[in-house]
Amino acid sequence: MFDYISGKIAAVGENRIVVDCGGVGFALTATASACAEFGRTAEAKIPVYLAVREDALELYGFSSTRERELFLHLIAVSGVGAKLAITLLSGMSADRLATAIASADTAALSSVKGVGKKTAERIALELHDKIAAKVEINSTAALTTVDEMAVLALASLGYEKKEAEAAVKRVAKPDMTTEQIVYAVLHG
Repeated sequence: MFDYISGKIAAVGENRIVVDCGGVGFALTATASACAEFGRTAEAKIPVYLAVREDALELYGFSSTRERELFLHLIAVSGVGAKLAITLLSGMSADRLATAIASADTAALSSVKGVGKKTAERIALELHDKIAAKVEINSTAALTTVDEMAVLALASLGYEKKEAEAAVKRVAKPDMTTEQIVYAVLHG
């Protein structure tokens, strides 16, 4: 029904963006990357998905159409609702999530808060074929979940995404926490 919403960014909060479109404020439940990306802009064109439930209409916002496509795949999995799909997409980048699904990396999927082992296995099983055809698995280039969280944190502090990724790759070591990586980037 809706493909995107274009307008002035009125407010950005944790997993929430309000877009002023023609004098109406549309509240979007959004991924962390969408909040980070659109939080620094005055106007934006945001890909959306309208979830129609028995008791509510809810708009979900994404940083890209690719992220929305992954969301649609996720909500098609039995037991995965829109909120869990947003949590997964906020817990790691769309590229990292697609790689985790394509390689059946249930440890990476279940590392996201709220995703249990059985749900991670179900996601990997049901989406593996759909996602694997579209993803080139390159484990050396992929950031870890901790690295992704550091990139999102730096983006929320005003770093451009590519700049944040380069900085994280430069300072990150396998045993570092998200906080240590962000500290190292900010004080390095």
